[in-house]
Amino acid sequence: MKVINFACSLACLAAPFAAVAAKPAVPQAPVVTYGLVRDEYGSPLTKASKAALSLVADSDRSGREYSRCAVGDSGIPGMNYRLSLEIDSRGPSRENAVVSGTDMFIKATVGGADETLAPEAVFAAPVQGTRQRLDFAIGSDADEDGMPDDWEEWVLDVAGLDSSPAGIAAFLPGADADGDGMSNLQEFLAGTDPFLSTDLLKIESLRLTEDGQRAEISFYTMPGRQYRLLMAESLRDPLWTPVATTRKADGEMVYETYEGNGHLVTVYADARLSAMFFRVSCN
Repeated sequence: MKVINFACSLACLAAPFAAVAAKPAVPQAPVVTYGLVRDEYGSPLTKASKAALSLVADSDRSGREYSRCAVGDSGIPGMNYRLSLEIDSRGPSRENAVVSGTDMFIKATVGGADETLAPEAVFAAPVQGTRQRLDFAIGSDADEDGMPDDWEEWVLDVAGLDSSPAGIAAFLPGADADGDGMSNLQEFLAGTDPFLSTDLLKIESLRLTEDGQRAEISFYTMPGRQYRLLMAESLRDPLWTPVATTRKADGEMVYETYEGNGHLVTVYADARLSAMFFRVSCN
């Protein structure tokens, strides 16, 4: 009887431990990846490009999509795509979710054809709730300098310079080929000619209106780019912030982004501070 009682006691003790189940994976706040995708010549892609980005696992780049978005006009300056990736605490337990640390790959398609992104869009899924900005350009970038090879080859060809891979590697992003104050990389982003010193992004004219209340500011734009006016109160460690503007001298001022049209654009801004400095930004 003692042996039987002892065996029953063991069975009774083991039962509660066997009933403990693993905790289920808990859905976490998603990871959001956003930014700007440009074509190989620097123009931000729009809805007309019929471009899309999708997230797939890096270990199987042709596998199923975890997230997908069309590339186009987001309504937010400097942004034309947004990918949301679902995160699980462990597992994952949901079909469209991964755990933090999973290698992900952003795949681009334009007009239904796969395209290379520069820089290569591979990253480890960050912790839940992360918001990360990643900007890309369509096309290869062999020297990883932020300027697509197609654009570098084109501008070097037009300038009659060496457009071979060696010449492209020697065309540095931080250099200023035409001495106009804009780096080669800035010229690519602005759509200006890096070998023409008169072609640059700048404020062409700045003057006060007759009543002294507003500043009239003019600058040239490029098609396919978006422009905003920024303001700082000092040039010593300046803090450049967007400023409200209007296209009419007596119009209501709002925080607006202007589409480039290849022509001179004139806007008006409040000029009642004792010291104001303006600059134009381009996406």
